[in-house]
Amino acid sequence: MSSVNDIRATFLDYFGKNGHEIVASSPLVPQNDPTLMFANSGMVQFKTLFTGAESRDYVRATTAQKCVRAGGKHNDLENVGYTARHHTFFEMLGNFSFGDYFKENAIELAWNLITKEYGLDASKLLVTVYHEDDEAANLWKKIAGLE
Repeated sequence: MSSVNDIRATFLDYFGKNGHEIVASSPLVPQNDPTLMFANSGMVQFKTLFTGAESRDYVRATTAQKCVRAGGKHNDLENVGYTARHHTFFEMLGNFSFGDYFKENAIELAWNLITKEYGLDASKLLVTVYHEDDEAANLWKKIAGLE
């Protein structure tokens, strides 16, 4: 990958080839959502799909959502502008399934993206799972060949 544009395009194209609808970023100020002042994550535009209030003609989606980080649980906004890693505007790449697939397919898609599409060396990657999620741990072992 030579640029952020390459990373974004590879991500969206990969999930598009794997049956995901490529959905344009929603506006930074969410439309018809009085609970948020700004889009603060990639899933904001899909809230009504996750809650069942809406359905669409696709069950898989991918997006590069423009987001604003304006506070939250671990608010460190006082560091914005003073460090290289504290930003308020960012793009969140995401892939979503609305009842179509779950852990096994998600892990397979993620592993293939980072090792095959992005070409990261699998021997240098570590995976973490929730300490009670034996299913995910076993799937990572099966799919990625991890110990």
